[in-house]
Order: sequence, then C-alpha cells, then structure tokens
Amino acid sequence: MNLEIYDATLREGEQAGGVSFSIGDRIAIAEELDELGVDYIELGWPINEDVKKAFWEVEKLNLNSKVVAFGSTSLSGNVEEDINLKSIVDSKTKYACIFGKTWGEHIEKQLKISKEENLKKIEESVKFLKDKEIEVFYDAEHYFDGFKSDKEYAIETLKSALVGGATRLILCDTNGGSLPDEVKEITKFTKEELEKYFPDVDLGIHTHNDSGLALANTIEVLDYVKQVQGTMNGLGERVGNLDLCEFIPLVIFKKGYDLDVDLEKLKGVSDLVYEVANLPKQIGQAFVSDRAFTHKGGVHIDANIKGASYNHVTPERLGLNHSLMLSSLGGAACVVSAAKNLGYDLDKKDEKIREKINNVLKELGELEKEGYDLGNIEAEQYILIEKHFNKYENYFKILEWNIETSGKKSKCVLKIKVEDEVIETNNEIEGGPVDVLFKTLVEVLAKKYIEITKLKLINYSVRIAKSRGVESVVRTRMGFLDGAEFSCVGVDENIIQSSIEALEKGFNYYLNIKNRERNLNENSEI
Repeated sequence: MNLEIYDATLREGEQAGGVSFSIGDRIAIAEELDELGVDYIELGWPINEDVKKAFWEVEKLNLNSKVVAFGSTSLSGNVEEDINLKSIVDSKTKYACIFGKTWGEHIEKQLKISKEENLKKIEESVKFLKDKEIEVFYDAEHYFDGFKSDKEYAIETLKSALVGGATRLILCDTNGGSLPDEVKEITKFTKEELEKYFPDVDLGIHTHNDSGLALANTIEVLDYVKQVQGTMNGLGERVGNLDLCEFIPLVIFKKGYDLDVDLEKLKGVSDLVYEVANLPKQIGQAFVSDRAFTHKGGVHIDANIKGASYNHVTPERLGLNHSLMLSSLGGAACVVSAAKNLGYDLDKKDEKIREKINNVLKELGELEKEGYDLGNIEAEQYILIEKHFNKYENYFKILEWNIETSGKKSKCVLKIKVEDEVIETNNEIEGGPVDVLFKTLVEVLAKKYIEITKLKLINYSVRIAKSRGVESVVRTRMGFLDGAEFSCVGVDENIIQSSIEALEKGFNYYLNIKNRERNLNENSEI
C-alpha cells in the first residue's frame, strides 16, 4: 500500500512555544529526515530570509527526500506581485504546499473578502506556482469545520485548487477539534464527491492534537488518503500535531504498510529534534521514548527473562533493546535481570545471593523515598549492583567544598581525598559553578588518572524531587561522554551538593569502568 510521509517539523514544529530553528538546525534535521526516508521535508516558509537561505544550502545536499516550501494563497490582490508566492519561487524549490481558507468565518473575519473572491484567490495562487513548474500541494485550512458549516462551499474550495493545478488536496483539522467518526465520514464523502469531476484526485490529511485525537483521526482515513502530514515528536502549535514517531511504526506494524523508511533511525531523529528544540522528552511517547520498552513491575521483568514478552512489538525492529527500570517494585526478578546485563548469573535460591538481593532492594527503597528515581539509568544500575555483588571502588571523595560565583566568574575551593592522600586545591574560571567544579576535579584527578581528561560533561538537568516550596529537594542528572554516553544522579536540598554527588558518581563510575577494561585486556593477553 502506497502512502506518502510528509514531515512538517521545521515549519509546524517551530510554531511550538519557545522553539526556533537556525539555518544549521534546519540542515541537520533535514539530513536526518532524509536518512530516515520520509518522502517530503517541509523546510519552512521562505518569506523569512534565513529560511530561504536554508533552501539554497539544502539544495546542495542532493537529498533523496523532496524538499517543500510552505506558504499561503496570495496575500495581495495580484498574485504576480505577491511577496509570499514570489518567496517560494525564489527558494528554487520544486515543491510547494500552500494553505487557503475553507471556513466562511475565517474568510469573512480574517481575510475580509467574499467567498467568491476566496475561490479565485485559491485557483490563481496555485496556478501561479504551477506555471513556474512547481508541484503544488494545497492545504485546506479548517477543512472539517468549514465542511460542517457549509459542505458545498468547502468542496468548491478544493475544486478551485484542482483547477489551478494542485496535485494533492490536504484536509486539515486545524484546531484539532474533530472526532474520528466525523473525520472519516467527511473525508470519504469529500473523495467520492470530487471523484465525480476529478477521477484521479489524491487527498492528504493534516491533523492537530488539541483533543488528543491526531493519531486516531489519521488512522481512520487511511483508506482515502495518499499523503499523511505530521511532525517528529508531534511538535507544533498549542499541544502539537500528529506525531510521526508514533504514526510511522504503527502503520508498518499494525496496518501492514510497506513504507520506505529506516525504522532503526527513528529514535535518533526524535532525539535530535528534542535536543535542537531544547525540549524535554515525552515520557509516555510510544515506540521511541526511553521508557517505550522499559519494564518496572517484577512480574513483567520475570516474564521477559523467561522469554514471555510483555511488548506488543519487538524493540529490535526499531533498533532498540529491552530495558528495565531498577526499582524496589520489581522485586528479586528486577535485580537478577539488571545483574545479568552486567555479566552476573544470580541464583535466587542461594541464601547468600538472596541476602544480597534483599540488600539491593532495601537500598533501592531508601533511594526512591529520597527522590533518586534511578529508573533505567545504566550507570546507576552498575554502581548499585557492583557495590553489593563485587567490589565497587570510590577512587576519590570530596570532603569539603566552597564555591563562589560573581558575574561571569566562579571560584572553587575543594578538599579531596584521592586514595589515601588528602588534597586541597582552588581554581577560578570564567563560567558557572558546575563548570568550575568539573574542571577542578579533572585537574586534580588527572595527576593520578590521566584517562579522566577524555571525559566530557555533555548534559546537566535539574528537577524537583520533593516539592517543599523554597526548601524543595532537587534531583540533578549529569550526562557524560567518552565514546559512550552515561548519566549519574544526585539528590539534595542544595543544588550544588546534588551536583557534586552526580559529579562524584560520574567520575568514580568512569574510573571503575576503565579499570575493568584494563583488567579484561590484561587477562586476554595472558
């Protein structure tokens, strides 16, 4: 079954609060979308000069995906002089998607023109671009509301676009207020009505998620549409659009569509868009979230260990792995599974092993009460398991600290115990308190552990662990990188102390891993 995937992240996504894409962002995301294999990439509205420049840069990349310029029907009385339409031509695109009005309320109150003038505007705008050898998709804004208000006129707007030369008519649930049965009925009626005059008409669907129904509404009309428009992570105005990260695997796995996409690249694109948009990941996002294939309940984990899956699809088909949340709720099965991932084969029937498992669960319960939420953080799982089942070494400990920040400068005074030696040091840099802490630790530890200089701090996030007003407990998570990424967590009422804990754990974890690698290499050489 043929179905075109049209990604509108770089235009619709930018309408989300606080999101803005630079030229470099557009190029990076466009390249990833091309690797994923979407059919169309809407790069933006080139009436903005930076967006227009992005078109020129992307053209040099020779992408397989077709790059689309967005715009509207003519904003002026003369299409030949319309800045908006001319900007699409100037972008040098071969594909354009322009929107026009369907709903009488918007024609009267926003455009302040007659319905007849609106029909003429639609036809002439499409024809202007078509005459420039640009393939045109027509977005029928507020189509379902317009249809419910005046279905005869709504269909006339589509006919005008077809007469002008549009190759796709995209029905838009612009305010996200329509229900699945309405969307299906209206789309079916519209296609049947248009086919009386235009037998080869192709429709598309563009849904917003204001009622939480963007995915359901889209699924309902698959029998009647050739193109589906959406965004990565559902990013868009208000609560967003159809989430292509959920839609694409859903129609492949559940509906049998043979889309020419590389599912193993889907999570990477999702993560990139979150990062560039500077937005937190959605915990409950299907297929690509960090918890999509993560299990916390002991019964679920025990079943997975024994080969009885609780997943509705295998994560490997998305290039992902089964994951578990190390939690006191998971019971012994949770600890056994986490330990197995680290190379331990634990026998729950062994009394000594059982005692250690119970100690892990007891410590987990205490950490959860304090707000650590270790979840599926692999480094934290490693630390906890190694501490109870092997020998986890703390190479250093910060005994005392004092940090002062003034303007753009920060000063750090530390007393650190490194093995059996106590070292006092101070450092001043241009940067914040976490920056000076990190750099001071690297400077001190590198004298004994030179490999520590390779470690980079790549992420820092803070959230409330326990809400107590100004006395709230905070949870700090730090992300590190040296080839592989890992994260560690600290919790305290003092944000600096929680940062110090996360840093200490991160550095000590790294040194333990490096020591383990050395031992493995030495043993393999013997």
